[in-house]
Amino acid sequence: MTTTSKIGRPPTATTRRIRRLSRLASLATAVAFVTAACTGATPESPASGEPAAVALPATPVGERAQWVVDVLNGDDELATTDIEAAISPVMLEQVPAEQMLAVFNQMRDARPWTPTELTESPSGLVVQLHSTDAPLQMQISVDEQTLINGLLFEQPPADRTPAASWNELEKNVGALDAETSMTVTPLDADAPGQRIIDVAGEQTKPLGSVFKLYVLGAVADAVAAGTLSWDDSVIITDDTRSLPSGELQDLPSGTLVSVRDAAQKMIEISDNTATDLLIGRVGRDAVEAQLSTMGHHDAAANTPLLTTREFFQLGWAPEFAEARTTWASRSIDERREVLRSMPAGRLNLASFDLSSTAWQNRVDWFADASDLVDAHVALQQKAQRAGGEPVREILSANPGLRFDTDVWNSVSFKGGSAPGVLAGSWLLERTDGARFVITLQATSEDPAALADPALIFGNVEDATALLVAVAPTP
Repeated sequence: MTTTSKIGRPPTATTRRIRRLSRLASLATAVAFVTAACTGATPESPASGEPAAVALPATPVGERAQWVVDVLNGDDELATTDIEAAISPVMLEQVPAEQMLAVFNQMRDARPWTPTELTESPSGLVVQLHSTDAPLQMQISVDEQTLINGLLFEQPPADRTPAASWNELEKNVGALDAETSMTVTPLDADAPGQRIIDVAGEQTKPLGSVFKLYVLGAVADAVAAGTLSWDDSVIITDDTRSLPSGELQDLPSGTLVSVRDAAQKMIEISDNTATDLLIGRVGRDAVEAQLSTMGHHDAAANTPLLTTREFFQLGWAPEFAEARTTWASRSIDERREVLRSMPAGRLNLASFDLSSTAWQNRVDWFADASDLVDAHVALQQKAQRAGGEPVREILSANPGLRFDTDVWNSVSFKGGSAPGVLAGSWLLERTDGARFVITLQATSEDPAALADPALIFGNVEDATALLVAVAPTP
């Protein structure tokens, strides 16, 4: 199979219909990008040529995944009460039961659906579903009450051939449909910052949730200054509650969460509510200052720094359409006035149309490759101070992709996504002590160009394989 961006198969009428309807269910995964860190088994195909079914695990999320499969394959009429018994109330606020019912009924047209492969991740399950009409990938997660709080159906990732050289990798990145920058930077070379690969690394591009690195930096500095402790608490309210990704948005108002736990969730599962709680605790100005402290070349491009709530409201709420289209041309004071005008209380995700993009209006967070390299280096330095030990643990809790632990001793990761935006940043430490930072930022005004993150981030896996042969500096 070719390694250019044209990989894939044309969608059938059924997949187009399901993809259109399942956008409603997929909103629970907006902004954050969290990929599976564990692998699942791929079954052998039976003699009939049809792929063999795999058993879903006997876990809460596995049982809910089996419920979905049974519903899709069932003949009995499905009612909204069936949906309400399995889907969390928070998700039903975002995607009403009637709309979920429409998704399931449309998918029944392509039954039977057979689970053929599964992958377990910190946030749930990814299940490959086979149908002769429309093979799909299902991502599913559950809350503490074992109700479904995240459900996404999408076309499975395309097959790709790994790059065998740096030149081939550079060509593959340049051939992607989305405008993509990618850099690989050794940190301990004789010429610091001299990149092994540099595809448009000088371009300033949107970050999505990668901006949370700067929030973590502000928290770490507050702890070092003695104005904050990892054991201090932040409190969830409707005014601080953001939209998914994450878990904290599902907890009741008044729930206390430790700073340590909030920081962990902010990085590991890209929890948006955790992020906004921490910004509120250290202060927006402290995070804005952290941009310069951690080496950002143009902190003013992110001033005022948006919370995730404000990002959703500015980017997609109908009442902020005019502010959205003029955001890039407004002064910093005018931007702050817009943010002050935003309503408090619970956000209504169902009223936002996330099928459009907002980054081209400068509604996002922005940096270039050098900024991300400097941010990761700064965080590692903060981790070495007294009281900074949790920083390294937090950054390495979710490596984002699969890495060979015999080669890589530690992987710090933060990724991000939004409509038309996909970004990732890794600081990798090899077992011989050599360190590298990989950055990848992709944008498109057509969100469909980024519909297959595995195709784009597969280039990062290729880079890590090639880095195995890069000799350490004497």
